[in-house]
Amino acid sequence: MIGNYEVKIKEYVQELFESAPKNRRTEEFKEELLANLLDKYYDLLQSNMDDEVAYNKVISSIGNIDNLFEKDPLEITKESWDKKKSAKITAISVMMYILCPVSVIVFDGFGFETLGVVIMFLLIASATGLLIYNNMTKPQYMKQDDTLVEDFKEWKSTTNKSRRVRKSIESAMWAIITAIYLLISFTTGAWHITWIMFIIGGAIEKVIRAYFEYKEID
Repeated sequence: MIGNYEVKIKEYVQELFESAPKNRRTEEFKEELLANLLDKYYDLLQSNMDDEVAYNKVISSIGNIDNLFEKDPLEITKESWDKKKSAKITAISVMMYILCPVSVIVFDGFGFETLGVVIMFLLIASATGLLIYNNMTKPQYMKQDDTLVEDFKEWKSTTNKSRRVRKSIESAMWAIITAIYLLISFTTGAWHITWIMFIIGGAIEKVIRAYFEYKEID
């Protein structure tokens, strides 16, 4: 049977989100917040705390959710600038990945196959370095207090950063596989065999994703 204070917690959370944007992200956070509050409430009751005291303690632990959905102009401007900078670095990296197999083909035509291979791997290394730098230098949110809202912000920031790093690794991996595929295929002519590299790449990608998903759960 649902107690009076459990109903009050649900009603309080519902009121908190009345003016929040109506989207999937908001709904997921609301459900997660409610589940955490109820768990905390039950834990307090098990420690022999009075119902009303437990309710007040749980409610006071929520914090301010308004700034989850509202950003000040300065923050929006900085975020816009960061996105443009990130987009430029990503575009340069992608261009370098595209050009890396071209260097092998061009220099091979002039009899400088080794030089073409060296340039190819330099381009791959540079592009990968740029992507990793781009993702690792993005600031991570530091929570301001011990409320559930601040815990959520910190978790979201950490998760987003982890996903960006994973995508960078996957992009680099596919670029390297494509470059090696073209290099071996052009030099050996074994196109009917070298395509297997992409199957191997798919398996490696699943391992990478499984590793990062495990880290998120852990």
